[in-house]
Amino acid sequence: MISWMQKHRKYLVVTIWISTIAFVGAGFVGWGTYQYGNKSNSVAKVGDIPITVKEFQIAYNNTYQQYNQALGGKLDEATAKKLGLQKQVLQSLIYQALLKNFANEYGIVVSDEEVQNTILSIPAFQKDGKFDKATYTAILQSMRIKPKAFEENIKNDILIKKTISLLTPGVGELELEAFGAAVFMADKLKYKVFTAKDIKVNVNEEELKKYWEENKNRYMTPKRYKLALTWVKASNKLPDENSIENYYKEHRTDFTDKDGKIIPLEEARSSIIKKLQLKASKKSAQLTYIDMKKGKKSPEEERIVDSGDPVFSVEIWESIEGATLGTVLKPKVSDDKYIVIKVVEVILPQPKTFKEAYNEVKEDYISKKRLELLQKKAEEAVKNLKNAQVSDFVTRDSVDKLPPLTKDEASQFLQKLFLTNLSKGTILLDNKAVSYEVVEQKLLDLDKLNEKKSLIEDNIKKVKLSQIESNLITKLQQKYAIEIYLKETE
Repeated sequence: MISWMQKHRKYLVVTIWISTIAFVGAGFVGWGTYQYGNKSNSVAKVGDIPITVKEFQIAYNNTYQQYNQALGGKLDEATAKKLGLQKQVLQSLIYQALLKNFANEYGIVVSDEEVQNTILSIPAFQKDGKFDKATYTAILQSMRIKPKAFEENIKNDILIKKTISLLTPGVGELELEAFGAAVFMADKLKYKVFTAKDIKVNVNEEELKKYWEENKNRYMTPKRYKLALTWVKASNKLPDENSIENYYKEHRTDFTDKDGKIIPLEEARSSIIKKLQLKASKKSAQLTYIDMKKGKKSPEEERIVDSGDPVFSVEIWESIEGATLGTVLKPKVSDDKYIVIKVVEVILPQPKTFKEAYNEVKEDYISKKRLELLQKKAEEAVKNLKNAQVSDFVTRDSVDKLPPLTKDEASQFLQKLFLTNLSKGTILLDNKAVSYEVVEQKLLDLDKLNEKKSLIEDNIKKVKLSQIESNLITKLQQKYAIEIYLKETE
């Protein structure tokens, strides 16, 4: 997830204009340690527009919340730094400041009434469908923002949107038809589908060994631990009735049936006895731990275990993997007993022998060879498609018109088909290959275009506006001086 976000981070903030009101009411976050040079109340200056520390903090908070939502609430400051959030936010604020300079130069203004109406319409500030001043004040206090600073940011936000709205392009008829032709181009095909499972692969040991030699670093042993272990069994002394009853009263919510209902004492009795017997042996386990730590007691056994082996719980593995060599871990419960573990050695992954990797190597080799033979068979078939299936006219979304391909397979095929300029060829899917030839083509489906006209127009506007914005920012960067004071400290 993180690597994907790093690659596509410029698309994660919905636009480059960070909305002040996007996350009103969300928690406020910290944003690292910085130096400001001689401009302690600003992080940058663009033309005549300063970018204040408070603006940066509000914008950073909004962006942080967006990423946090995308990561399911698991974003932390270290990850934010890895993703370069501070740089993204500063760059966005610089873009905004460039546009504000442009707006000021051409007399674009925002009235107090527009600011007021925007604030009154924000749902987070409303109570019973009406603006509530107490709620407004409380939320701003929780975000550590003064009303004046918040209102100024709202004003800036409206100004940016007003300025951008002036750039919104129209859509010409030729543009609509050209875009529609690209989207709704339709092909009639001859095609044959070949399945990998129908391909026979002959394997010999020499080929397998050669494949393993070339790819041996793909077949590694797991990380392993050499551990010295001592088990401390639970006490075999039966607890008295009073102890059983008291334990049940204190922990009754721990004893439930499959529907989550608390079970009666008699049904829970055997489990309670085991827990009390284990509890009675805790002191013995602690003494064993102390003796092993001091070297007074030798472990009962040594064992080499793969990292994460279910023989131990996740909690125990976290302790093992976080320990240094020679560490004796405090007693842990495992299989109704206490276990005291000493970490003796960490055995790092290394290439498996041919014998150890044999089954994996064979499976991978057969899969690779099968796809190669499948591709070859499909390429041979392209030369003669006389007895092939013939489709109706298909577009990118005709996923139910290419039997025997499933909808998912047809979707993959069509996406690849409409990206190629070849009138005939082969397209390899996950476990299938399709030999095809385009026998007829429609460049524009007017019925489809009219049906999706508003959607196509919206997309054309977005494409054009994106290009206009990009060109405008480039020009404004040349026109207005940019000074940056923000410096991240180590």
